[in-house]
Amino acid sequence: MEMHQVRYFLAAARTLNFTRAAEECNVTQPSLTRAIQKLEEEFGGLLFRRERSLTHLTELGRQMVPHLQRTYDAAQAAKMLAKGIGKQTQAPMTLGIAGAISPQLGVALSQVAAALPGFELSVVKADAAVLLKDMFKGEIDAAVLPEPRDLPERIDTIAFARQQFTIIAPRDGPLAALDYIGWQDLLRVPWIECDSDVVSEFRDLCTMAGVEPEFRHSARLDSDLADLVATGLGCALVPEMQPLPDTVRRIALEGFKIERMMVFATVSGRKRSAATDALARAIRARGWN
Repeated sequence: MEMHQVRYFLAAARTLNFTRAAEECNVTQPSLTRAIQKLEEEFGGLLFRRERSLTHLTELGRQMVPHLQRTYDAAQAAKMLAKGIGKQTQAPMTLGIAGAISPQLGVALSQVAAALPGFELSVVKADAAVLLKDMFKGEIDAAVLPEPRDLPERIDTIAFARQQFTIIAPRDGPLAALDYIGWQDLLRVPWIECDSDVVSEFRDLCTMAGVEPEFRHSARLDSDLADLVATGLGCALVPEMQPLPDTVRRIALEGFKIERMMVFATVSGRKRSAATDALARAIRARGWN
């Protein structure tokens, strides 16, 4: 499958007219038809039914549209990334991160580093509220953080990773000794709060289960939660990918599922640096959203 074939297919799917699609793509109609026929051979079925003025997509064609659209968009974003980088000798960037560096973010950073010779990254760790303030003040170029429930004005976001949460307990605590816990067991220990949105969702689940755990302590960063749990202060909710010390373990609870979307955030209307723009394009090109 070649990208020009995808482009011709998407044009024909949008217009449902091979002549008009060929004009849009600046090719002859026979060329467009041959390209689509090659796609049909590769997919093993017809993508269109051509019935004079009633040309329409087959079921296979309808199913292929969103997949091929994402493929095409990702390829275009990657092409723009390569064009936009140029030959920057210095490309510094200060990136704020709420939480750990996810595998998805790691891949995007590696791509930028490989494509942009002058890439110089400085990482700032803080909670989402602090990072948003720092972005507005111009102290950081962009931030990776949980998608805010109430998105501030002038903030542009690219959704790129879904982060799941898990319950952790001290390895020598009353819950960690159990292979499996029930909702009533949550009342046996104090809890440590960090992300208010996550805690609010957790409280809603507990309410439906008829329990009300006590959140006695608090921390600003997910990384601090594991350290506090390790001291025996209580249990907490942390991202599933969060590294844990040996003195802490994850515990299972039936019916428990909390997740949040992580986004790459920048200030709308503000001119991006070469490195910030390259990272935004790399994230968008991967199509994680």
